Amino acid sequence: MTTLLTGDLIRAARALIGMNQVDLAKKAGITQKALSDFELGKQQITARANEKLRRVFDEQKIQFIAANVESSQLEGAGVRWKPSKPNSGIKTI
Repeated sequence: MTTLLTGDLIRAARALIGMNQVDLAKKAGITQKALSDFELGKQQITARANEKLRRVFDEQKIQFIAANVESSQLEGAGVRWKPSKPNSGIKTI
C-alpha cells in the first residue's frame, strides 16, 4: 500500500519542481480546486488522486522520504530529488 501524500509534501514537491497548481493539476489529470484543497488540508487526498500525483512526481525524479523507523508514523517526512543510488537509513514513502 502506498502512503497517501500530505498537503505539505505535495506543496514541497511542487515547489521543488517549480510547477504551479494549475500546471500540476492539468498534468496529473485532477482539478486545481482539488489540488488546492489537498494542499490546504481542506480535503484528504483520494487514493486515485494520490496515484496520479505520484506518477507526475516520479516522472520528475521526485522521491518522498521519512526517517527509517519501525512505526507506521511518518517521522521526518520530506521530499528530495531521487538519487542515482539508493541510500540506506532513509525510508521512501
